[in-house]
Amino acid sequence: MAIIQTSSGIDKVHGKLNNKTEGYFYIRNGKQFYRNREENYQKHQSPRQKWNSEAFAYAQKCLQQLLSSPESTSQLTAEYEAANHIASNGKRYTTLRAWKFNSLLYEYKQAHPFG
Repeated sequence: MAIIQTSSGIDKVHGKLNNKTEGYFYIRNGKQFYRNREENYQKHQSPRQKWNSEAFAYAQKCLQQLLSSPESTSQLTAEYEAANHIASNGKRYTTLRAWKFNSLLYEYKQAHPFG
């Protein structure tokens, strides 16, 4: 932590100056300090949250790969229509993306049960 002396007319700076700075300013005991901190909201996740995050990442990655080519998109559309818009979790979805995404989530969670 470094003590910061400002050259501008502002006495103390609190928080981040902009979204590109890596750290933030804070004030303690009347003195100003600067601290670098990794801003990762997933840093302190419970095991169940990590499991859900892994399933989400898996589904997102697979969905992007499946929708990357017109051939696979047309095949997915045919599967979507044949399934009557009902995913493997038993719910009905209005869009192809939502249908396949939730099917992939369900697939991952069945293959990797929590617990």
